[in-house]
Amino acid sequence: MALVPWLLAGCAATAGIPEQQAQDRLTRAEAEMNLCKQNIGLASAPTPATTALYDRSSGPVQDASQVKIKTLCSRELRELLDAQRTLNELRRGAGTGG
Repeated sequence: MALVPWLLAGCAATAGIPEQQAQDRLTRAEAEMNLCKQNIGLASAPTPATTALYDRSSGPVQDASQVKIKTLCSRELRELLDAQRTLNELRRGAGTGG
């Protein structure tokens, strides 16, 4: 039963964050990601949808630009994906009534 508080804390992690703060966080994360991609010369490359270097669905062969972004912009990518996830969870929660 020691896991119950931990699980509840994980579920409530987004409960106190207003949607506007989550949207601001996402905007900052997108700007940081774009800046990082510019700094490594890949501004026009699409942003990866995952941080995994190996994805079973796409196989072991990935576009070199995606691997470069995932490795050199890993902090920015993790923040961006987490901000997207948080905002989606808030919107889903608001859509279902909480």
